[in-house]
Amino acid sequence: MHVVSDECVKCGACEATCPTGAITEGETKYVVGDACIDCGACESVCPTGAIAAE
Repeated sequence: MHVVSDECVKCGACEATCPTGAITEGETKYVVGDACIDCGACESVCPTGAIAAE
């Protein structure tokens, strides 16, 4: 599973890229849910490098 760190600027690129809809907007950053299939699509589009494999 991938996790989002505090470097997230809530740009939405990851949410738009996720093929399973596992990423949702949280209060202070985006959150990766249980539907994550570890494809890495979100990680590659994050402009701040805030998403990484757990």
